[in-house]
Amino acid sequence: MLRGSTSSQVNVSQLPDSSFIYDITIKELSTADSYMDGQTVQVTGEVVGDRILSEPGSSDCWIMLQSDDAGDDSEVAVFMPVTASESIDTYGAYGKRGTTLQVRGTFNLACKEHQGASDLHSDSVAVVSRGSVEELDFNFMRLVPGLVLLMVGSLLLIAFDVIRERQR
Repeated sequence: MLRGSTSSQVNVSQLPDSSFIYDITIKELSTADSYMDGQTVQVTGEVVGDRILSEPGSSDCWIMLQSDDAGDDSEVAVFMPVTASESIDTYGAYGKRGTTLQVRGTFNLACKEHQGASDLHSDSVAVVSRGSVEELDFNFMRLVPGLVLLMVGSLLLIAFDVIRERQR
């Protein structure tokens, strides 16, 4: 306790300051070697896809965390309690930015509980930023090349049919 401080507080989303917790990127986990197996790691990423219950009526579920780095689509499967996943407000998809989570837990290169899948068993989950829905404007100019090709194809089909009829 600090001098003059009356109470101590724990910030669960604080970056690690001890050597037994590895603050690592999802890309590094996707290419991890056997040294990382069983290590306590902390990753930050966007939740994508859907929440999947491990079994019907189970209190555990799976989510996918995708790397936040530009141009990197690395993902890691996270096994967590359903109660921890309730803080996720948006799952990333086309036109949606998923909730960004910071997950701390045990990384398994080949998990014995889950048929050898590479996964992260969460110990703590913190929301870094909320998800959002992006308004996508319709751009007619992106449709024009397809319409032109459709018209050219139709004209060629008609021309082929006319030439075939004349050869009979």
